[in-house]
Amino acid sequence: MKKIPFIILLWVFAAGLFYFCLQSIDLDRAWNEFSRADPLWLFLAVFFNACILGVWASLWRLLLPEKISVSFARIFQANSFMSTSCNTIPFPGGHAVGVMALARRAEVGHTVALSVLALDQLMEGFAKIFVLTLVAVFVPLPDRMGSAILVFIVVIGFFASVMFYFAHKKPSVREERETMSTADKVRAFVSRWSAHLEVLRDMRVFSSGLLLALLMMFAQTLGIWAVQKSLSLDLPVWAPILVMGALNLATILPITPGNFGVYEGTAFLVYQFCGLSPELAFSLALLQHLCFLIPMVGTGYLVLFFITSAQRKNLSEEKWVADET
Repeated sequence: MKKIPFIILLWVFAAGLFYFCLQSIDLDRAWNEFSRADPLWLFLAVFFNACILGVWASLWRLLLPEKISVSFARIFQANSFMSTSCNTIPFPGGHAVGVMALARRAEVGHTVALSVLALDQLMEGFAKIFVLTLVAVFVPLPDRMGSAILVFIVVIGFFASVMFYFAHKKPSVREERETMSTADKVRAFVSRWSAHLEVLRDMRVFSSGLLLALLMMFAQTLGIWAVQKSLSLDLPVWAPILVMGALNLATILPITPGNFGVYEGTAFLVYQFCGLSPELAFSLALLQHLCFLIPMVGTGYLVLFFITSAQRKNLSEEKWVADET
């Protein structure tokens, strides 16, 4: 019950962003722009965004400790559940679901799942730094966005330093659990967690993980580009990168479910910065977010449907065999 006022506040914030976008928009013209989008390009945008999940699951599998072997299908199931949760419930609920799904669906345990998620965020952070560096180099940016990029790089650098420290210097803890204080229990948990950060001690695996994180960013950028092409726009070659960079900054913490309102507001402002009319900018922002959410939310529900159907089929077959014997 205590979370209800906070959730209401988040939705009010999202609605406020939407209202800000709609103030200067002719809705009839916006609908005309929205409805003339080429379905083929939109399908490609959904496909490119769906590819993110496959690469993301491959990254999770790579980040598992070497001694743990889990099938790609199990990892993909857990990953799709996290993707759906992150885009439907407020932060940090989606990430908590991801840890639980990986721990139970892939049967790797909570400390391993937490280390995989932390490494995943680190790899994603490095990939975002790469995208933002491209933006800073090739795009004429407002001063505020340049400052925000610098702050983001500092935050990721600090997070990376902490991760590398724990990966290479494990804290020593006592083993007598009956006499352990709360501080000792915390240190014991950190010790077990850091033991699974072996990826950071293997530069070959680390480089492969960074490459997969960059592929995720590339797939999402292609999705943005495909939505732009659906409306036959001839934007500068750096426009998809700028949109991607701005969204990376604005959606670091998903303060609303699926970044509703925040995503649209950010994309709207960027497209206006590119010289588009308010109606066209708003239509692009909506189409872009829709093409992103369809695979990122829908895949989890599809996986859950197939798992449930398979379980029901197995139960019915077991009952049928029991009756026959």
